[in-house]
Amino acid sequence: MKSKIEINNIPITIERKKIKNMYLRVLPPNGEIKISAPLSISQKDIIKFANSKSDWIKNKQEKVIKESEKAKKRQIKYITGETHYLWGKPYTLQIIKKNKKYNNVFIDNNKIYLPVKENSSFENRQKTMIEWYREEIKQKIPEILETCIKIVGKRPNEWRVKNMKTRWGTCNVQKKRIWINLQLCKKSPECLKYVLIHELTHLYIPNHGKDFKNLMNQFYPNWKETKNLLKKEKYY
Repeated sequence: MKSKIEINNIPITIERKKIKNMYLRVLPPNGEIKISAPLSISQKDIIKFANSKSDWIKNKQEKVIKESEKAKKRQIKYITGETHYLWGKPYTLQIIKKNKKYNNVFIDNNKIYLPVKENSSFENRQKTMIEWYREEIKQKIPEILETCIKIVGKRPNEWRVKNMKTRWGTCNVQKKRIWINLQLCKKSPECLKYVLIHELTHLYIPNHGKDFKNLMNQFYPNWKETKNLLKKEKYY
């Protein structure tokens, strides 16, 4: 169930869910504000919560909009000479003609070669690269996940990969299912390890409160440093 409120001339979308706590998010590219709230909480308490976060919302909105503008300037076109990343390492993209010999994306001498048909569209090139990245991260996850399982002591029922815009990972606690953002394969493997440990820890604690952070300190003492790496310049 969705509704809208306005705080200091800022429109906010409220979505009520079967959750225990309220969550506030500022979404790119235009800084849209969303609050996820428990079904039982009153509208008055939601407004009070939003008002208490008004300064943070304003600052975060400005930051999100600026980041989105920067992203537009560095928008990828999938043409020769662009810089693309795999596991934190930069590569130069080289477009080549697709044929029987060169049919799949491959790396050679610090270059990513993207075989395409003549006059291929941006959408086709993007789709090919995304699927290549998907396979790269799916090959990497099992090994790192096993290490993380030994550290955390929890095993998910399943894990999946998808292209996400606002989250590096999510965890469905009830189904014990972990989703990993395929864009993580552009970051260092250590970032993937951090996200996996983070999501596995949710199998103990579903929120990000004090108990969750205490467990993260136990499982991965330098998690804050790695988290900051993910906040730096994005690779997409």
